[in-house]
Amino acid sequence: MESTKKKVLKALQELITTRESIRKAESSNKRNVLFGVSWTLTQFHIVALLKEHGMNNTNLAKELNVSKPAVTKAIKKLLEHRIIDERQNERNKKEIFYVLTEKGEIMASIHDRLHKEAEDQYLSLLNSFTKEQLETIIIFLNTLTSHLKDEVLK
Repeated sequence: MESTKKKVLKALQELITTRESIRKAESSNKRNVLFGVSWTLTQFHIVALLKEHGMNNTNLAKELNVSKPAVTKAIKKLLEHRIIDERQNERNKKEIFYVLTEKGEIMASIHDRLHKEAEDQYLSLLNSFTKEQLETIIIFLNTLTSHLKDEVLK
């Protein structure tokens, strides 16, 4: 059993290392370039959320599970490149929320397409597992996620 656990650990480490290598390569190539600008995943996800409805920094941070300063940094670049516009809340003039521009709508559509492609790849990969194996994968991923959340709270 211990040998199998070590094999799982090694496979998990390989997954993390490979994913990080791919992310670094993607950030240096043209995959995330749109309108002549390289975009972060946070910026793409902000645009995807704004496609549904206008949101403020606080709501975006909460939905994306990132810090408000991270959202502010991403928003600044999106505003600079006219991907989003600022709007003032009519009921609360202090509150600023963001909406997509025409360029933002294009970016949101591209995000949707890329998200769908990634989802299709994962679903195709999962087709090679039995229902019982998938249940075990779910338990493992949920346990790992809970553990990571607990570590952050320490």
